[in-house]
Amino acid sequence: MSKVSDKAETTVEAPIPIPSPLPWQASQWQRLGAQWTAGRCPHALLLSGQPGLGKRRFADAFAAILLCDQPRHGLACGECRGCHLRIAGSHPDFIRVVPEKEQGPLKVEQIRELGEFVGRTSAREGARVVWLAPAESMNINAANALLKNLEEPSGSVIFLLITDNPSGLLPTIRSRCQTIAFPVPPQQSSLRWLSDSGVEGEQASSALSLAGGAPLLAVRLMEPEAREIRDQFLADITALTRGDENPVTLAGRWESPGEGADLNLLLQFWQSWLGQMLKARSTDEAADAPVMALLQRLPGSGPESQRPLFAFYDQLLKARGLLSGNSNPNKRLLMEELLIRWSALFR
Repeated sequence: MSKVSDKAETTVEAPIPIPSPLPWQASQWQRLGAQWTAGRCPHALLLSGQPGLGKRRFADAFAAILLCDQPRHGLACGECRGCHLRIAGSHPDFIRVVPEKEQGPLKVEQIRELGEFVGRTSAREGARVVWLAPAESMNINAANALLKNLEEPSGSVIFLLITDNPSGLLPTIRSRCQTIAFPVPPQQSSLRWLSDSGVEGEQASSALSLAGGAPLLAVRLMEPEAREIRDQFLADITALTRGDENPVTLAGRWESPGEGADLNLLLQFWQSWLGQMLKARSTDEAADAPVMALLQRLPGSGPESQRPLFAFYDQLLKARGLLSGNSNPNKRLLMEELLIRWSALFR
């Protein structure tokens, strides 16, 4: 009888990805790394830039290296006790502060709870990290509570504040942080990264344009839910120009777009389409077909016809500023005003 030997199955776990900065963040990463290595890292950093540039990923990568016991090649090792605790979400020297509800405010109670974390000594004799986003979602009381912690920093605490809208923060908070600005990367660099992520050609260029040049947002905009919302919104504001829709009804429909987009993102789409209209009106370059159809409905021609478009563009910018700040505007009224003004452009 022949003997059959059974081989024990071995399960090989996939390695856990080590947080790292994105390609267009190399200069910021090098400068901050040099400061940390030299022992000159500020106690509070404000990561600032428009949505979709990877500020949170940068903050995750820097928090990981701060909490790592044996960083390698400028990144966390992913293998030490500190990394294991961070990955498990149980590192005693790391706290993440985010709104309790998506797109909600950071409450003063959440900020006050930081006092105990900031006041104690490190559990592992290293840095203690406060990761807070979005910083502009703090109201005045929460901001003042945070300011007390920033004014009397502990030697081992590092605050990582992340904001899409630094003007929504108290000047006194901004002045106590070192700002790390993340500008929009060069288009070719973004398109190369998008290609590596599986988004290529005209789709990549169109998504990048709608995203205001932000690569991560461009990827998100290619998801089916976001594309469906975007196409429907364009169809609705086009119908409004024909008189087939009512601005008040549309405002109720779009004040809360649902999964795949928020109101600020809708206004960014609108802003992008308006930019295409202005460019097409002033040059021979054609816009996307639906946008060209809008332009053809616009009364007048020449430079005079562009002034109302520029005025509406400014109105969109102001509305986005209100949504990004902590003033908590009435979204229904904001959309009603915009849609009424938009409808009037085509009369």
